[in-house]
Amino acid sequence: MAEQPIARRKALKYFGLLTATAAGREFLANWLPSASSLSGASRSGDLVSMPGMHHGPPPPQPAEPYSPRFFKPDEFETVEILTEMIIPTDAKPGAKEAQVANYIDFVVFSAAEFEPSLQREWNDGLAWLDRESKRLHGKAFRELASQDREKLMTDMSLPERESTSRRSQIAATETAATEKEAHPGFRLYRLVKEMTVDGFYSSRVGLIDVLEYKGRTFLSEFPGCTHPEHQT
Repeated sequence: MAEQPIARRKALKYFGLLTATAAGREFLANWLPSASSLSGASRSGDLVSMPGMHHGPPPPQPAEPYSPRFFKPDEFETVEILTEMIIPTDAKPGAKEAQVANYIDFVVFSAAEFEPSLQREWNDGLAWLDRESKRLHGKAFRELASQDREKLMTDMSLPERESTSRRSQIAATETAATEKEAHPGFRLYRLVKEMTVDGFYSSRVGLIDVLEYKGRTFLSEFPGCTHPEHQT
């Protein structure tokens, strides 16, 4: 699945849900990179944070494994699989290493008061996914062979790829209508992809290990291109 740029407005919306509670702020304090993680970040203003969070030394990572707050164990396993399909592990860490499923679970849990529709979307989407998996293969999605999972996800994502290729030919309103009708699993696919990308690229793994973000640093000189084929 292709990675897409972060939808900042969406990410800030999800962060807003978390900062509304003390538990959510504690989760973010452990989730977001701290100033000490960023090379060259020496001032409190360099800390990657959200309003309501306190600067200072990052709190220790919890010793105990994460326990899902919203999803049931089987559902959480499915969410983990879905996130890993969106950003798989290859030469660099993926959603598994970044523990994106933990982020999604806590965000959806925190949405109970301020955005309950997010919980309904996940409940309805995961229920549909298992029904469709059982209809096609007689098993829940988490029990499918990898090639069967990939085929189903590819079908779910088809409207996105079709809309991209036809963007210059179809009006935006017509495209939106086509996407909604083209596949009943497209809504879940978009939700999974959006929250996976938001979670991954706001985590320490995604921001620092993959994007190699260095914080507020400057170069004393521009090193130029180092590719041998571009040297003269």
